[in-house]
Amino acid sequence: MRSNFQATLSMAALLAGLSLPVPAAAQTTIFNTTDFRRDRALWTNPAYYRNNTVGQLRGMALDIESYQDSGQVGSARPHGSEGTGRSGATNLTSAYPYATAWEHYQALLQQANGGTKHTKDTIPDWSGVWEGGVNFRGRGPASDVVKLLTPQYQEYLVQELKATSEGRIWSANAFCLPGGFFEALTDAREFIVTPRQVWILGAGNSENYTRWIYTDGSGHTPEEFQYPKWHGESIGFWDGDALTVHTNQMRAWKGGVSEFTDNLETVERYRRMGATIEGEITLYDSEVFVKPVTAKFSYDLDQENLLALRPMFNSCSDTNGPSSKVFLDDKGLLNERIPGDPLYWDAADPRPWGTWFTESDRRYEQYQRTQGR
Repeated sequence: MRSNFQATLSMAALLAGLSLPVPAAAQTTIFNTTDFRRDRALWTNPAYYRNNTVGQLRGMALDIESYQDSGQVGSARPHGSEGTGRSGATNLTSAYPYATAWEHYQALLQQANGGTKHTKDTIPDWSGVWEGGVNFRGRGPASDVVKLLTPQYQEYLVQELKATSEGRIWSANAFCLPGGFFEALTDAREFIVTPRQVWILGAGNSENYTRWIYTDGSGHTPEEFQYPKWHGESIGFWDGDALTVHTNQMRAWKGGVSEFTDNLETVERYRRMGATIEGEITLYDSEVFVKPVTAKFSYDLDQENLLALRPMFNSCSDTNGPSSKVFLDDKGLLNERIPGDPLYWDAADPRPWGTWFTESDRRYEQYQRTQGR
C-alpha cells in the first residue's frame, strides 16, 4: 500500500497536469474591463465577449434603474450573460483572388464577353416588393468579426461593442444623419429595371434610399469630377439574367462589418431565382479589412404586399424632430448650439459616432464613480 505521502504526491502531479477553469468573475471580459484598449491581446478571443455575437452584444442593457423595464432596451438580454456564438461561424473572408474591386469587376465583365445588351422585351422582370438584406456580422462570436479588421478598426469596433452592450447605442438616424450605403442595401424594397439603368428603392423608419446603377456602358464619372457620396456611384452590366455592379466614391461612414473609409469599393451580383433575388457583395477597403470581405444575401418577394404597408416618403424630422444642434430657447426662438456648448455636435465631423462613443465613455465612467462602482 502506498503511503499517504506518496498518494499526496500523485494527486499533486495529477492536478498539475489539469487546466482548471478560471472563474468567470476572474476573467477579463468586455463586461468587466477597466480599459478595453489594454485588452488588445484578448480582442480576437471569443471568451472576451463570453461567446456573444455582435447582435447579442447590441441587445444587452445595463442593470441600472433608468433602463429597467423600459422599452426596447429594458427587454434586452442580461448584460454580461453567456452568448451562443460558435467560433468560426462568421467567415466572410473573400475567396476571390482579386486585389481590387475594379480588377474583380473587369474580370467578371470579361467572363460575360462584355455583357448582355438587353432591350425592353428581354430585360429580366424584377417587379414586386422585396424584403431581405445582408448580415455581415453573422452567428459567430464578436471575435470572428474583429479578426476581419486592421488594428485601428479593431479598436473602433471593440469600443462600439462595449458601448452598445451597455445600452449606449449610436444611430445615424438619431442624429438626423443619413444611413448611408449599407442602409440602402439592407432596406431595398423595389428594383426598377430598364435596359440602360437600374434603380433600387428603399424605405426605412426615418428616410428613403435611392440608388442609380448605370448599365448603359457609360462608365464612372471622370476622375476630376469624382467625390465621396452617401451611396457612392454605381455602374453595372448584365450577364444574361444576372446583374453585376461596381460601386466607388463612397463617403466614409458606418455600416456593414464596421465603419469604412472613402476608399471602400464594392462588387455586387444579383440574380432572380423565382420568388428570391440572390445577392453577393464583396468589400474592398485595405485600410479597414485584413483581406477583402464577401457576404451572400437574398431578398424574398413579399407575397402579401399589404396596401397598408406601402412605402411612404420619410424624413428624419418626421420622427426625430429637427437636428439636435437646433433647439427652442427660453425666449421661444429657434436657436443653434455653437462650439463650446456641451450639447454641440459638428455636422462636418467625419467620425461622429467615434466622438459620441468617446464622450459617452467619459460620461459613463463618471456615472460609475458616482455610484461607487
